[in-house]
Amino acid sequence: MKNKKIIIPAIILGVVATGAIIWKTNIASAYFGNSEENRDKMAEELAAKLNVDKDHVVASLEEIRAEHQVERKAKLVFNLDKAVADGVITAEQKQMILDKIVENQSQRQETQKKRQQKMTGMQQWFSDNGIDATKLKNYISFGFGRGNRDVNADNEN
Repeated sequence: MKNKKIIIPAIILGVVATGAIIWKTNIASAYFGNSEENRDKMAEELAAKLNVDKDHVVASLEEIRAEHQVERKAKLVFNLDKAVADGVITAEQKQMILDKIVENQSQRQETQKKRQQKMTGMQQWFSDNGIDATKLKNYISFGFGRGNRDVNADNEN
């Protein structure tokens, strides 16, 4: 009986925490995601809904983004300092970890730029060949598992 009293709240807490993380990540990725075009579109829509200048929205979102980066870095450094104090890693290893994180972020930004260039190139190719890519979204995938569905199955519903 005691196990049920512990397990059920733990499961509920896990589900709630997972949902919160997914929700926050999806909301954040709408603006902080990979595509500059998506961020620009979101800022434009938000500015229209709030009846404010788009540049003001972009500046505010960038300020929030910068604040979050500072907070994440401070938390990371704090946690690594604790790991050093607890003897889990050395101060030298801590610095190596921080350096590697910076290196990975730089590589990720380059990868995102290359991906965006490829997407822009593909859009241009469609346009050059008279193909409306928006009409193909149910027939072919443009990434992340969308598209490539059985078109006949869609028509049966």
